[in-house]
Amino acid sequence: MTPFVVAYDDELAGRLADLTVQLAPSPRLAYKVMQAEDRDRGGVLWARTERGPRTGKPQYGLMDPERQREAMYDLLCQVCSLPASRTKEGWLFLDWRMPQDPPSWPEGSLTNMPPLCVECSRVAVKECPYAREFTPLRVGLPRLWGVSGTQYRPTEEGWELDNSLSWLPYGDERLSFVVASQLIRELRRVTVVDFP
Repeated sequence: MTPFVVAYDDELAGRLADLTVQLAPSPRLAYKVMQAEDRDRGGVLWARTERGPRTGKPQYGLMDPERQREAMYDLLCQVCSLPASRTKEGWLFLDWRMPQDPPSWPEGSLTNMPPLCVECSRVAVKECPYAREFTPLRVGLPRLWGVSGTQYRPTEEGWELDNSLSWLPYGDERLSFVVASQLIRELRRVTVVDFP
């Protein structure tokens, strides 16, 4: 079973020619023809993907921006897209310590990985080569925190891209010139649990 959030090689990124700079109320990136779902509630512009029939090859190391955003925003299982497992301790996440995590890890850590349902967490641990790195967590308060994406700067020759941008919190002024590709949550009220 291919996880819901995985990108496929026949899903093409939006075209740079579709971008423009909107001047009012203040300068920020926009699409020449905006659609309702292009910005999130924080006003951040999101990457578009030209949809194919998903018959291409899954790119397991990449997440599709729209499906990752949907799963993370609605707390859906990243594998099957049904509601993620939730108990009195919170939603089920599989996460691992990263260099940028706070000393209080997993409390207060940031993640771009959507939660899971119990059954899919079992499959993920069994099938993923990095399973030994996972720590199962129940998260009582998975707060929307910010986004990751690509920063764009207009030049006379076209657009200059900066893919080295780190994760940015909502409210950061640099978000005006970012096209987001992943939604980030901050994990609060975290309990380390056993694998389901």
